Amino acid sequence: MKRLLLPLILGTLLFNGAACAGDHLWSQSLPDYSQGYDETRDPARDLAAATAKASAEGKKVLLLVGGEWCSWCQEMNRFLDREPDLAGQLNRTFVVVKVNVSEQNKNESFLKDYPEYLGVPHFYVLDAKGRLLESFNTGLLEKGKSYDGEKLGKFIAYFQPRTTHG
Repeated sequence: MKRLLLPLILGTLLFNGAACAGDHLWSQSLPDYSQGYDETRDPARDLAAATAKASAEGKKVLLLVGGEWCSWCQEMNRFLDREPDLAGQLNRTFVVVKVNVSEQNKNESFLKDYPEYLGVPHFYVLDAKGRLLESFNTGLLEKGKSYDGEKLGKFIAYFQPRTTHG
């Protein structure tokens, strides 16, 4: 009986971890398409909803390409959970759409319209009409085994709306 108990407990923990993969503090109040990398979602439909939201709120769209299997994608979530000010800045600047790429669904038909990416996570920044502004390798934001808050802050600030004074 004891031989069965440990695998059962470990299996339960792993299953619960996978079920909660999209449950991160930084994205809890955001739309479903900003939560986790879901291979069953339609990124074209998500992008249409996100551009409408971005247009209404004066934001840009950030396509965040990655997967639940990706350690750096998960580190991005953990980093944003630990850095609420940066997460807030990100969410005030962008409508985030997570686009899954995995063995089960690479979303090739959706991503064919964008420049090729070399690794994940990868950022595509779009205007509120869905036009590509920037393709960005997030490896440039890494610091050690996580991300660099100063670099990510500068990236976000670059895309914040400019205020004009008359």
